[in-house]
Amino acid sequence: DLMKEQTEWLRKDLAQTKKKWKIVMMHKDVLQYSTTKDPGRAPGFSQWGREWMPVFDEAGVDLVLTAHLHTYRRRGHILNFQRSTAGPLYIVTGVAGDSRYPDLWLPHPLDEMTAPQPETDHYMTLSFRDNELVIDSWLPDGTKIDEYTLQKP
Repeated sequence: DLMKEQTEWLRKDLAQTKKKWKIVMMHKDVLQYSTTKDPGRAPGFSQWGREWMPVFDEAGVDLVLTAHLHTYRRRGHILNFQRSTAGPLYIVTGVAGDSRYPDLWLPHPLDEMTAPQPETDHYMTLSFRDNELVIDSWLPDGTKIDEYTLQKP
């Protein structure tokens, strides 16, 4: 029943916050990818995505940052398991240490931007100004690889 307990905690925690921006950080990714080692595995949503993305939708989450895949991919806004102009913005960001999976992940239909391959170190900055959340992603040499601005009324 761990997933059920975690889901109830998440729902309650998100409902209690009064912060302007709702940002979720989690390790496991919400999407499932086909891989070069298992190309028959259909791209879709992971068990965590199927369980928690509806909670993120209900709670009005602005940004979901995931990791685990050791790559950088911006998925855009997803609402009700579909591309949308509303709903949370989803980004996987997580190359750390010396673990690399070169050419493992096949493209996912929801990917809008993928970092240069094979995966390399990168970092992300978040900055807030007025009613904007600015997300910039960089290579270690200072090359910007992605930028996105979320806006609130």
